[in-house]
Amino acid sequence: MKLKDAIAVRVKELCTEHNLTVHGLSLKTGIANSTLIDIVKARNESIQIKFIYGICAGLGINFNDFFSAPYFDFKNLVD
Repeated sequence: MKLKDAIAVRVKELCTEHNLTVHGLSLKTGIANSTLIDIVKARNESIQIKFIYGICAGLGINFNDFFSAPYFDFKNLVD
């Protein structure tokens, strides 16, 4: 799995866990809805860490929580 796909899956999971739509996540985090849509549709090869930080801050989780999914293990990622 590519890193951009893993991030997309994780953001979708977090939206489900927090009972949010992408638009709801945008409102909660202050990140533009269009940016979050690009992230969940894996349109960008590189995602700025400030957006992951914003998602974590808005949801009250830390980076460890965000990256704790097994698909972030190096053995599961390809570039």
